[in-house]
Amino acid sequence: MLELDPWQRHLCARLERIGEERGARILIHAPPQHGKSIIVSQRFPAWLLSRRPQERVKLACYNITHATRFGRIVRDLMAGDEYARAFPDPALRLPTVTSAEEWSTAARHKLADAQPSFKALGLVTGFVGQGADTLIIDDPYASPQDALSEAIRASTWMFWNESARVRIRDDANVVVMFHRYHEEDLAGQLMAEGGWEELRYAAQADGDPESPDPIGRPEGQYLSPRFSEGYYDAQREQTLVWFGQFQGRPSAKTGDLFDVTKIEVVAAAPAGLTRVRAWDKAATKGGGDWTAGVLMGFDGKGTYTVLDVVREQWGPGERDAGIRLVAGMDGPEVRIVGPQDPGQAGVMDAAQFVAMLAGYMAETHPVTGDKRVRAGPFAAQVNARNVKMLKGDWNGAYLKELKGFPRGRNDDQVDASADAFNALVTQANWEWS
Repeated sequence: MLELDPWQRHLCARLERIGEERGARILIHAPPQHGKSIIVSQRFPAWLLSRRPQERVKLACYNITHATRFGRIVRDLMAGDEYARAFPDPALRLPTVTSAEEWSTAARHKLADAQPSFKALGLVTGFVGQGADTLIIDDPYASPQDALSEAIRASTWMFWNESARVRIRDDANVVVMFHRYHEEDLAGQLMAEGGWEELRYAAQADGDPESPDPIGRPEGQYLSPRFSEGYYDAQREQTLVWFGQFQGRPSAKTGDLFDVTKIEVVAAAPAGLTRVRAWDKAATKGGGDWTAGVLMGFDGKGTYTVLDVVREQWGPGERDAGIRLVAGMDGPEVRIVGPQDPGQAGVMDAAQFVAMLAGYMAETHPVTGDKRVRAGPFAAQVNARNVKMLKGDWNGAYLKELKGFPRGRNDDQVDASADAFNALVTQANWEWS
């Protein structure tokens, strides 16, 4: 008999408790090829039905073909002689001929309510009018690229929020298996809504106090002795794969592009700084993107200090009034930098930005290219410990956004920081030439 790893025994024990409880909401991560789907999507439904023969189990994947593969395995397992010997109750027997996509136990069939014991679902096809006592979601995204697509993330969330949630009762059990690629992927949004129990079996324990290891491994310990350190090291070479699929987080604990642990928080700003306030504009009152204004200073010796961040969800009129108000508080000696988006509309908006800031040193710069490339020079200075941050109540949101970039929910403060930094560098180069 195959010996289970400690994490697998821990997971099995947690799933067994579902046989005696209702209303569980569980998020489970484990690396690829470590047996997670075998336990949760193949063995668990057969075991659960042995405890509750009338249970309605739904298994959803990124498409119905993938979910049906699991359904075929569960069906064949329950139709086998070994299962019949282990669980001889006649209520568990299946029809001689049945599809892999949908089937019922004898106990469920006897109810004659057109509700199957097992039903494979695709995240596009949805529930089609049926409820569930236990819902399992495995592989909600076909690939990392799908998870990074805003449209596909929205479609996946719609499956949960508008199809699944409305067809299951509060006492239904829901088990979601996940990898993490983006802060707003399915697992990230479920965590944000609250009420979910997270079991993140990372390939290598990372000591994150916000997401502690379920089996209490010390930091640095690998998950399974079945895989060599060389195997794990090879996966680590692909950053997106390592963090998303093996660690179960969208970025490193300290940040992906920005290592936020290298930003020193200071109680007072140094004197004599050259200062620039850069704005990343939005017009989304009450939701969506933020208007962010980052005030940054340079001491002329290689150190940059983030002095203040204004971050609001303003409508267009409020935004312009807010930017003028902040300009007055900063003073006329502070350069103000705004974005110039591509196209004629961007040119006109840039001209309006400068005009509304008459009396101040206002300018705009074209915004082009990949955001990650645009933020790269500022990130390099952060990671070299050349960036400090003035202590303020805005620090937490600012560091969180830098840490999550470029797969975070927002990037407005990052964009504004990159523009402020680039403006300071340009000015310093001009002054020294």
